[in-house]
Amino acid sequence: MSKIKSFLGRHKKLAIVLAVLAALGALYNIVFAGPARAAAAAAQSTELPTFTLARRELRSGLKVSGSITSGESASVTTSLPYPVAELRVSEGDTVAAGDVIAVLDTTELDSQIRAAQQAVSNAQAQAQLSVDQAARRLEDARNQKKIDDENPQDLPNANWESVMRQDSLAIEDAQDALNNAVLAQQNVSTAELASLRRQREQCTITAPQGGVVTGLAAKVGAAATELATIENAGDLELSVNIKEYDINRVRLGQQAVITSGAGDTFTGEVSWVAPRAASGSNGEVTYPVRLRILDAADTLRLGMTARADIALETRQGIFVAPLDAVGTDAEGNAVVYARETAEDGSTTLTPIVVTTGLESDVEIEIEAPELTEGMELLSMAPDPMAMGAGAGMEG
Repeated sequence: MSKIKSFLGRHKKLAIVLAVLAALGALYNIVFAGPARAAAAAAQSTELPTFTLARRELRSGLKVSGSITSGESASVTTSLPYPVAELRVSEGDTVAAGDVIAVLDTTELDSQIRAAQQAVSNAQAQAQLSVDQAARRLEDARNQKKIDDENPQDLPNANWESVMRQDSLAIEDAQDALNNAVLAQQNVSTAELASLRRQREQCTITAPQGGVVTGLAAKVGAAATELATIENAGDLELSVNIKEYDINRVRLGQQAVITSGAGDTFTGEVSWVAPRAASGSNGEVTYPVRLRILDAADTLRLGMTARADIALETRQGIFVAPLDAVGTDAEGNAVVYARETAEDGSTTLTPIVVTTGLESDVEIEIEAPELTEGMELLSMAPDPMAMGAGAGMEG
């Protein structure tokens, strides 16, 4: 010690420097080292989030969105060129099958019907006149034969048989003429008149099905092909478009949870999958799909937006973990970490290599011989580097 004091006495400047360094070291411990050690200690004491492993159900789903449509929809149309004279419904009205939707203006058609009726009447009158004339001619031929047959003495013997043959031929000709006249009368064409009358009946346009009038294109005074749209508000579907890389996972009858834009939840099932893709405006290939809503209520309205979570696959009695609970070890294996707590409060984390299976948005199926019911696993897998390349960690 005396030697050190003697050395410092001879080197006073060095002594001052050493004193300053010592003071700075003490300050560092106060400002930096102390809090760092305190933080490390706090981190050691922090409770790691875990979950209890259990076998249960896991469902893999596909989330899509679309709009509420009717499963039973009909367009009210006409091929007749006549303007609308009267509209019997308004948009939003509820109608039954057979209710009158519109009446067309039949002014021109009625004129055509009257002309056709007159033509048919004239043709029938002419045909009746021909029948009457043929009937009289037949009657005259028969009367003449009767007279000649009853008075042979008035004719020379050489001419009687010839007269009889002529009378018979006259009767046959008259009978043929009468038959032809009757047939012509029967064949007087009423086809045009019948066609016009059918058109007249079609000018009263009725609803092909019951439902709500959701569209009304017809206007009084104007001709129209599309008059109205009727949709059954009691048979609702969710119409969605599913991308081509998901469509092969969708099957008829798959169940879905449907949430409307108003926040109400309903159950549904896949009822129709388009056999052909439809290209969107951006060139993306999608397939139209319809989901029948099984428990629709008044709160669900046509045209509403809605989301659906389609259950693509469901498995029962499997071990399920949060997605974040599955990490990767240094060899690239999927691992979870089992936590065990000793009596002294220390914890041990043991990595378990697992096989993963069915996956949802937040959970995944895991399986390994080491996994047991009730095991405590970390909810979030730690960084494998912090785990010593897969070795257990004690805390």
